[in-house]
Amino acid sequence: MGFESVYIEQLCLRVPGLTQPEAHRLAEEVAHRVSCALPAERSVRHLGLLDLRISIPTGVPKELLAERIAERILMGLR
Repeated sequence: MGFESVYIEQLCLRVPGLTQPEAHRLAEEVAHRVSCALPAERSVRHLGLLDLRISIPTGVPKELLAERIAERILMGLR
């Protein structure tokens, strides 16, 4: 059975140097990228907790943060 939506109950990111609005936009973009990248035909699965630590080098442009974080989350879901 496929699914039409992905529900992320809580997404906690610690990213020094972002304002609150920037952090909110980053979290929304990460969630969007993760949901778009999941295969359409996939069985329903509930994850209790996915705890990841991601180190991104200083100086990575803000535009790439969501991409890097989403990629790492997707790797953790495999």
